[in-house]
Amino acid sequence: MEREVLEFSDLTPHLLLKNGNYLYKVPFRGGWAVLKVYYGSRPMWETVAKSVGNVVFEGQTSYMPRTRLAVERECMDLWSRHGFRVFERYDDVEVRAPQCPPGGYLLMEYVEAPKLIDHMRDERLTADERFATWRRFLPEWARRHQIAVAEREPRLIHENGDCKHVMLLGDEFLWFDFEMVYRSRDRVEEYVGHEIVQFVWQLLRNVPPDIQERLIEETARHYPNPEFVQLGYDVFHHHPKTLPRLGRAVDRRLARSRKPTSKYNVARRLRAVLAEAR
Repeated sequence: MEREVLEFSDLTPHLLLKNGNYLYKVPFRGGWAVLKVYYGSRPMWETVAKSVGNVVFEGQTSYMPRTRLAVERECMDLWSRHGFRVFERYDDVEVRAPQCPPGGYLLMEYVEAPKLIDHMRDERLTADERFATWRRFLPEWARRHQIAVAEREPRLIHENGDCKHVMLLGDEFLWFDFEMVYRSRDRVEEYVGHEIVQFVWQLLRNVPPDIQERLIEETARHYPNPEFVQLGYDVFHHHPKTLPRLGRAVDRRLARSRKPTSKYNVARRLRAVLAEAR
């Protein structure tokens, strides 16, 4: 069967976002689609340097374009199999354009929906309205963490995880941005703890001050697996590996690490509320 072909003489007028990759909003089947081109805006030397840093120092997959594309496909398929909403892909369509290398892109559905971070900082909504959504999010978040730990599957951890990469689509949460993942199956619990702190840390820095303490309390009290919240504290204060533990001990002495919204203090505050609730 012949593949459908989507052809453009120039993608420049369709540019949606340039953030290392190129994202284009392109006309498709009477509506729109997103074209993600992985051969992005960074020069090759920077791409190689970032790739080395990811693989050698961070324990992540490579930043090279074809690897990021392959990883994103794998993760989208894996998350979808477990019932998590991701963008629909149009793998049966071939895109031809000067700025789009063959085998270097994904064509995906275009979705207009608010991001979770925008919802949580929207002061037109009451705090109760925002936290009703957060409480609905927590079990879905924890379900993924439970599966990741049970299956020792690092690809189920949102390496680029924060509320900027979750959309509210009706009653569903739509997850995106899976270009890189952690690689070690032996460190999945550590990755879960880190992701919990990462999400809360990023959100604390963006929501109004009057709901920051409530965010800590709601997360610690209503996230279904308290032992995973404790993992977040352990990762930042008592890391199981010697070198990261020593490095973070030194880092905690820096001024920025003493801010209430530092990851160290986020982990500590979550643990304190958790202890009170027991």
